[in-house]
Amino acid sequence: MPIQPVIHTDNLLLRPFEISDSSRVKELAGDSKIATTTLNVPHPYEDGMAELWINSHKDIFINKKGIIYAIIKKYSNELIGTVALMINNIHRKAELSYWIGVPYFNKGYCTESSKALIEYGFKELNLNKIYALCMDSNVGSYRVMEKIGMKYEGTRKQDVIKNGVPKDLKSYVILKEEFNKRAIS
Repeated sequence: MPIQPVIHTDNLLLRPFEISDSSRVKELAGDSKIATTTLNVPHPYEDGMAELWINSHKDIFINKKGIIYAIIKKYSNELIGTVALMINNIHRKAELSYWIGVPYFNKGYCTESSKALIEYGFKELNLNKIYALCMDSNVGSYRVMEKIGMKYEGTRKQDVIKNGVPKDLKSYVILKEEFNKRAIS
C-alpha cells in the first residue's frame, strides 16, 4: 500500500490527517467564515463530520483520486487548515483546494502550502494542469491563486448554489510547462 508523503516548507508541514485531528478540524471548519468562503464546508459543522471526512482520505489516496493534507505550523505543531489536490488521472489534471482557519488568515500559510502542493503535483504526480475555483467574492482565495502563478481563465456564471443562492466562480489554472518556466527563471 502506498504511503502518503509528508511535505516540508520553510514554516509548514503538510501531512496526512489523523483521526485525532478531528476536534481541531471541527473547531476551525465550524467557523461560519470558513463555510461562507468555501464551496464544500457546511455550516453548522456537526459532530462526526470531521471523522467521516478524515476517514475518507485514505481511500482517495490509495485509489489515486486525490491527496489531502493537514497544514501544520512547523514550530508550534498547530493544525491550521487543509490543502488538497483532487486528481483526474485520465487527463493528468487536478483541482487545488484549501482552507485556512480564521485566526491564520492573511499570514501567507495558504500561499506557502499551495505552492508546495502544486510543485509536488507537477514533479511527483506528473500532472499537466492544476486548476482552482473560488467564489468571486473570495478575494483572499483568488489572491493566493495569483501569488502561486495561476492565471485567471474566466468566471463561471451561477456555477454553484450556496445556501440557496446562485454564486459565480472564478477559475484559475497553471500548466506544467508554465510552472517549469517559472522554476527555471
